[in-house]
Amino acid sequence: MRRAVLLLSCVVVGALVPAPRQARTKTIRPSTTIDAPTRKPKLAGGDPKNKENTGGGKGKHELLLFDDPVNTREYVSRVLCTKVALSEGEAYDCMMTAHQAGMAVVGVYQFEVAENYCTQMKESGLVAAVKPVGDGNE
Repeated sequence: MRRAVLLLSCVVVGALVPAPRQARTKTIRPSTTIDAPTRKPKLAGGDPKNKENTGGGKGKHELLLFDDPVNTREYVSRVLCTKVALSEGEAYDCMMTAHQAGMAVVGVYQFEVAENYCTQMKESGLVAAVKPVGDGNE
C-alpha cells in the first residue's frame, strides 16, 4: 500500500510541474523608409501648416541638405519625416538626391521656419544650411 501511495504521489507531483517554455524568437520588421514608398498625389497650393510657399517673413529661403558619410540613409529619411514634417516619399526623394548629387533642396520656407528646421536637422547630426532664393530681395 505504501508503494502505491508513493508512486501515486510522484505521478501527481509530476503533473503539477509546468512543461518547459519554448524560447520566443524576435521578429525583425524591415524598414519601409529605405524602399521607395508609395506616392500620394500632391494637392495644389503648399502646406499652410509648414508655411511653405507662402508670403511674409524675411522672404523665401531654401533649406538645403548635404550628403555626409556618417549618417545612414534610413536615419536621414527618418529625421526629415520627424523634424521637417515631410512625407515618407518626399523624405526618400530628398535623401536620395542629396546622396547622389551631394546636395538637395528640402523645401522653400520663410526665413524663420527654414532656420528652425535647419537647427533641428543640425541637432540631429545632419549637415544642413539655409540660403535665400534668388537674390534675397524678394
